[in-house]
Amino acid sequence: MSQPMPAGIRWLVPILAVIVVLIIALWPRNTGNDPSTGAGTASALGRGSDQGDSNRLAAGALQPCPAAESATTGAGALSGITARCLGSATEVDLGAALNGESTLINLWASWCGPCREEIPVLEAYTHTPDAIRIVGIDVDDSSTAALALLTELGALYPSFGDTDADALRAALAAPPVLPLSFLLRPDGSIHRITTPATFGDPTQIHRAVRELS
Repeated sequence: MSQPMPAGIRWLVPILAVIVVLIIALWPRNTGNDPSTGAGTASALGRGSDQGDSNRLAAGALQPCPAAESATTGAGALSGITARCLGSATEVDLGAALNGESTLINLWASWCGPCREEIPVLEAYTHTPDAIRIVGIDVDDSSTAALALLTELGALYPSFGDTDADALRAALAAPPVLPLSFLLRPDGSIHRITTPATFGDPTQIHRAVRELS
């Protein structure tokens, strides 16, 4: 035969039940502000809808691409190779646009790991004494991804895109690898820079330009 529950325990049971209910009621819950919830993800995706505006602002921050004078014709190996300045819809002849000035031409893409490491070095070089003009040419890539990367890295030197990569590589006798750098001389001749294959410091760029000039 079971023993009756002591009076003290009978009073304790409802008190414990009330405590459990309060704990459940006050327990923190996830809200839409938590990025791990569906609502938070939707909010983040909503902010991503401004990507187009960000790209237009990025294009406006870049230095203007070189443009050919109306009477200038294409010169050298790049004559006849067309491209658009990133963020622009206007096609230019690269040979004509780059003609007449020593230029370091850098072929790159946003998906290229070594390019991501080299681009900040190229930007740093542009701020050093006696730096020559640097022009990037984005290949096998989308202008949206290219502009996003330049913005992320704070690179403002001009870059072209939307060019025929196969025709460009053929004109430069370039292998299908990235990044690639070339020195364009004022006379239109172009020389590939192979030492180093990827720049790690602005002094390396100065040395390469000096040796090929």
